[in-house]
Amino acid sequence: MQKIAPSFRSFRAPIIAGAALLSACVAGQALAECEEAEEAMAGKAVAAATAAKVTPAVAITGKQMLDISECNIGGGGIVVLFKYNFLGADGLYWVQGSAKVRAGTVSDLKVMTMSPNLSAATAAKGVKLASN
Repeated sequence: MQKIAPSFRSFRAPIIAGAALLSACVAGQALAECEEAEEAMAGKAVAAATAAKVTPAVAITGKQMLDISECNIGGGGIVVLFKYNFLGADGLYWVQGSAKVRAGTVSDLKVMTMSPNLSAATAAKGVKLASN
């Protein structure tokens, strides 16, 4: 008579795969995409805060545009990844960054990269914009 013993090794792969799938589902619920109204509200707040941050380096003399690449709700606020373009006396300037918006107010604004001409203007005026 042959002994049949369950092999736990055969169960290990499906259990690990199931645990990975479960953790991915739980993590996906932590951040939800913004609705259109939430994105519009966050966009206005981010545009105003970014304009205030760059103005000491370069005066905004023309049109401004905010492009939101990602907008998520989580952690008691809205997290936005953006690119902010504006016209100054010497042409087009831009910054890319992230912001956390709570109750219509930017609570944290980080500039990750900026246009070369804005970088030169900040260096000339001794203004620090980048968060790194």
